[in-house]
Formats: sequence, structure tokens, C-alpha cells
Amino acid sequence: MTNSPPPTPNPNRRRRLTADELIAIGVALAGIGTVFFWGIGQQYQPLIQQGIASLSTDNNRRQVGSIDGENAKIGSERRTIASIARDRQNSAPTTIVTPVPPVKTEEVPVETTPTVTTPVIVPVPIAKTPAFTDIPAQFWGTTYITELQKRGILDDFGGGKFDPSKEITRGEYAKMLDRAFADKPATATPVTFKDIPTDYPRKEAIDKSVQLGFMTGYSPTKFAPNQSIPRYQLQISLAKGLELPPSISTEQTLNKYTDAAQMPKYARDKMAAAIDSGLVIKDETPDLLKPAQNATRADAAATIYEALVKQGKIKN
Repeated sequence: MTNSPPPTPNPNRRRRLTADELIAIGVALAGIGTVFFWGIGQQYQPLIQQGIASLSTDNNRRQVGSIDGENAKIGSERRTIASIARDRQNSAPTTIVTPVPPVKTEEVPVETTPTVTTPVIVPVPIAKTPAFTDIPAQFWGTTYITELQKRGILDDFGGGKFDPSKEITRGEYAKMLDRAFADKPATATPVTFKDIPTDYPRKEAIDKSVQLGFMTGYSPTKFAPNQSIPRYQLQISLAKGLELPPSISTEQTLNKYTDAAQMPKYARDKMAAAIDSGLVIKDETPDLLKPAQNATRADAAATIYEALVKQGKIKN
């Protein structure tokens, strides 16, 4: 058996590179690439630096909010502030905010026009007292007595009775005046009467009636508290105490009554003033005054009632 000759190599067939050859080729290519990019970088370095500067300038302009020469707020700055606040909020501990109470402002007083007050007439207070048992409905003085009794002006003279037809004394009349005109200021100086002891029941009322100008003594030392009082003295006492205006014509007023001459001359002017003001004691005979006749308790109640009507304290 003969040996076959070795195969002849094909000249067109490529030879495979070994590992060492591949490593050598890679190193060579890396070195060539490095030199290439270094050269490119040197050539275009000014352009790259210019671009970076342009980007930096544009970034600065965006941060201050100036675009195309217009001062406008943009989102970059807001986003930056918002992100900082968000970071602080996430890192900071939670705090409770206590509401601050509103500040009280001082009120400035407003000047107002002063109000002019009109004097108010104070009515006589009405007292809750039982009605008198001896005043019949058909009696001429029932209205006067009932109204004054409700106001506590009249005294009960025992047993719930008033005794309207009984003559009134000066002391009793002084007590009525004191109660009816308690709000009237004093106009006269007090007088000490020798016939009024310090323990007299109506001493205070008598002193008050004198200081109010309603009554006077028969002399500087005598008042006669238990003496009956004439009718004309009722009317002139009210004319003096209430300072009623004088009559336009005393004689013309008194001439309407046939018995006007029975009163003292000093009382005529005051009597005319009382008559003109409506302080007239009604009588069965309208042309009679009966000035010298002693007054009854009903007469006193009638004149005081009319005086209170004159002052507006009682509505007639």
C-alpha cells in the first residue's frame, strides 16, 4: 500500500486570524481613533465652547425671567422655588398653626346733635286704696273725691269714710296740698308757729304748704291749724301757690257773681285769677261764689282736682 501525497493548499481560501493578531489589530484601531478624535476636537473646540457659553447665557436668562427683552415671569424660577419649598416641607416636622385672633379696633365715638328734652309733667301717682264707703254715686263731688282718693291725696277719717260734707280745717287742707303738689319746689322760707307743737300730726304738712307758697299764717306766730277755712281761701291759696296769671279784668270777672263783695278786698285779684283758670267751686246757683262760707272736704277736693287738671296731671 502506498502513501497518498499531502493535499495541495487552495490559494483562494482565507486564513483565519489568530487571537494575538486580533488583539494587535484592536489596539491599532483604538490608537488611530484616539488620534482622530483628538484632531477633530482641536479643530472644532472654538465652536463647542461658543455653544456651551450660549447655553449658559440662555439658562441664566431663563432663571431671571427675561426673554426677548420682555420682563416676564417663567416657570424655571417658580419651579425652583416650588421644589425648594417642597423639599423643606418634606424634611421639616409638622407644626400646628394657631389662628391669630382678630385685632379689635377702637370705636371712635360719633358726635351727635344734642337732643333738647321737653319737660315731662309727672302725673300724680295712683294709690291702691279702698274707695270711701260714704260717697254716693249721685253726690256732686263724687268724681273729684274718687280721683284724689285713688292717688292717695285724701285721708280716711275712720271706718273707710271721708265725711265729704264736713267742714275742713286748715291743717287738713294743708295735708291735701302737701300730697297733691309734693313735686313742687319750695318758694318761701319756713315759719315757726307757736300754736303748732312739734308733735302735731300735720305739722310737717303745714310747714310744707307754707314753704310752697299756698298758705300763710294769720300772724307771724299763729296758724290756727284746727280752724275752719272759708271757701275763698281755698281758691286764692291755689292761685298764689301755682302762680296763676292775673285776670285781664278783675272786676269784669267778679261781676258775674252777685256775692263777690262778701270777700276781703285783698283776695279779689287772686280770686279773679283762680276763676279765669277754672278753679271754681260748683254750686247749685251758678251766680254765687259763697266766698265767706266755710269750705267742706268736698269743696277742697273739687278745687285741688281742678288745679291738677290745669297742670295736666289729671285728664279731665
